[in-house]
This record gives sequence, C-alpha cells and structure tokens, in this order.
Amino acid sequence: MENFDSLIKSLGFKLCKNSCKYPSIGSTFCIHNEDMDGLYWYYETDSFIINIHDFFIKKEFLINFTSDMSHLFSLSSSYIISGNGEGFSPYQYLTSHTLYVVDTSKNKNCRFLMHANFPFLSVGITFKDKIFKDYVENHNEIKNIDICEIFYDTRERIIKPLEKISNEILNCNMNSPALEIFFESKAKEWFSIIIDSCLNKIEKKAISKVDDEAIENVANYINDHYSFDLSQELLEKIAMMSGTKMKNLFKQKYNMSITEYTQRKRMNIAETLLLTTSLEIGDVAKAVGYSSHSKFTTYFKKYKGFYPKDVKKLSSKKQDYSYDCKK
Repeated sequence: MENFDSLIKSLGFKLCKNSCKYPSIGSTFCIHNEDMDGLYWYYETDSFIINIHDFFIKKEFLINFTSDMSHLFSLSSSYIISGNGEGFSPYQYLTSHTLYVVDTSKNKNCRFLMHANFPFLSVGITFKDKIFKDYVENHNEIKNIDICEIFYDTRERIIKPLEKISNEILNCNMNSPALEIFFESKAKEWFSIIIDSCLNKIEKKAISKVDDEAIENVANYINDHYSFDLSQELLEKIAMMSGTKMKNLFKQKYNMSITEYTQRKRMNIAETLLLTTSLEIGDVAKAVGYSSHSKFTTYFKKYKGFYPKDVKKLSSKKQDYSYDCKK
C-alpha cells in the first residue's frame, strides 16, 4: 500500500537530505521543474501529519491527484499564507488568509489549479482516523454530525486562531524531544479549535436559512464591489434587515466585522495585483479602493505581515530554492 513518501515522489519530488530550512525530525522533499520550484516538508505520527508547502509557481498548471489517499489520512485543513489558485470538488479558493479542506473519504481525486508567478506558502495538518476515534466518535454532541461538514463549515470562523498556530509552526526553532511535544500540542490545538467552533455554533441560536442567504448576498456583493465605498445603508437594503441585525449576523457567520471582511478582500486582491502586474503601488491602492497610499500600506502590513514594496520585489524575480537541496 502506498505510503506518504511514495505519494510525494510520484508527483515528481525528490528527498532533500541536506535541507535545513525546516525541522530535521520531518522529511523534506524538493522539486525543480518547468512548473514550479520549492519544498514540501512533513512530520508524521499515528494521529496526524503536519505539512508545509513552500513553492514558487512558474507557470499556470493543473495538479491532479489520481491516487486514493483515504488510507493515509481522513481530513486535511491548511492555512494558506500566500497563494493564487483554486481547488475543485468542492470549489475552494487558494488565496492568502484562507483555509483549504481536503476530505479523502468523499473526494478520491483532488484537483488544484495554480496560477503563474506567485509564491505558494501554506501550513496544514492532516488528521488520521485515530484522532477522530480518540476524541470525537463517542461524544454525544457531535458523533452524529458529518465530520467533513464540520471542517468545511467552520473554515471562515477559525481563520485567526489557525493563522497564529501556522506561524508558530513555521517559525519554531526547537530541537528534539521538545519539538515532538510542540507538534503534538499544536496538532491537538488545531483540532480542538475546529471542534470547539462546531460546538459553539450548536449552542448558539442557529441563523435561519432566509437570514443566512441574506448575509451571503451581502458578502457576495462585497466580493464583487470591494473597491467601492459601500455604505451601510446600501448593505442593509441588500440584506433586507436592520443595520444592527445585519452586523451581528455577519459577525456570527464569518467571525469578523463587515469592515474587516472588506479590508481582507481588498488586501488579497492587492497582493495579486502587486505580484502579477506592472502597476505601481499607488495605482494598486486606488484599484482596490484606497485614495491614501499610507492608509493602504498600513492595512496591507496589518493583514499581510509585510509591506507592499516587499511583495512588489517578488514580481520581478523568482524565488531561489536551489540552496536548500545540494546535488
């Protein structure tokens, strides 16, 4: 039966024995071809696999996993730090500050479309059957709920805490055996946040189907008109509810305010424009709705963790991964 190493190698990766970018207790694989350059690192236990994808995508291409991976893990949840693409079955964005979920029990073929000239960096945890048996199967509150639906349904509400865990994993410089203990705690913390979000939703008064669709209409309108000055009065008309009710339900559904949702949408679009076009930073700021260059820079640093000028540099040169793997 195929193991994780053989799956990675079947995709064109080679084991990097001399790489020191990520912890030595895991396995690092490198890839250098016409599609992308980069590294894939993972650490595996009998309950979970922590993984890091660290690539520069050189040209647009479609990745198609034809192998059945259900014997390797059950569900995977990944926080995308930087990316530009889409996943299918079901359709999901592969963009900065989003969570991507893979369910191997329902989707035997995983397909991804990656866009060119863009760095892809993500931290994820794939959970095996054991962790569900240990912590979920006999819990009365959730044992009858589709676990896959929990992973999909909680994505928007848990982005912030999983972003924090992802950065802790990415920047960890511990050594063994402290590192194994750290990874065990982070995997369980990640899992607990997903389950806790589900339980909190059960305890709260559920949003009615009509109100849920109304709030989705507001979010979809923001997605299509993010660069405009969207008045609360207009959004209230779209939702057909009072401003207070709309703001409370939006926060309950997306775990962030309408203002933050709009700003994050703008920053994701801005990042794409900075990396894939020749537009100046000031022009990018205007394209996503900011007349003030300084305000745009402040928000970009807040949500992306670095300045627009730093992102702009990536658009003029491809990231070099060759130093990570000696021939």
